[in-house]
Amino acid sequence: MAAKKKEKQEQAPDVAQQPKKKSPLIKILIVVVALGALGWGGFFAYTKFFAKETTPQEVEAKTEPAKVNVKSLETFLVNLADPGGERYLKVTMQLSLNNESVSQEIDSRMAELRDSILMLLSSKEYDDISSLSGKLALKKTLINNLNRVLKKGTVLDIYFTEFLVQ
Repeated sequence: MAAKKKEKQEQAPDVAQQPKKKSPLIKILIVVVALGALGWGGFFAYTKFFAKETTPQEVEAKTEPAKVNVKSLETFLVNLADPGGERYLKVTMQLSLNNESVSQEIDSRMAELRDSILMLLSSKEYDDISSLSGKLALKKTLINNLNRVLKKGTVLDIYFTEFLVQ
């Protein structure tokens, strides 16, 4: 039996003789903390010493909205395409334009534009325009129709200032 114990001791190396393995977790943690500190220090140095200082006039210039060209149209009154034709739609709108020359083009082509708008509005039924999604779809359709006619610029948005269905 003593011989077997000696063999087992010779086969199994002594734990004290094996070198201890250091955990790579500590090294990784040190690298991450060092990179974080370097990043924070770089950001602080940039904002404190290298960033361009803005004056109050520059801040106002940045926040000042761009001039928007808005063109008011006359009120449209049309019968809706509902069965019986008993309902009508009264709409007043303003057009947001991308430049001043479009406003002049609208003035010169008003008959063509009004015809396009009247044909579109009179083709709608009450169910098409009674909901919010219907009104938004109507806006998109009107913008597309007007932009097909206009040559010098585009209509960016339409603002309904009056929208009455009766």
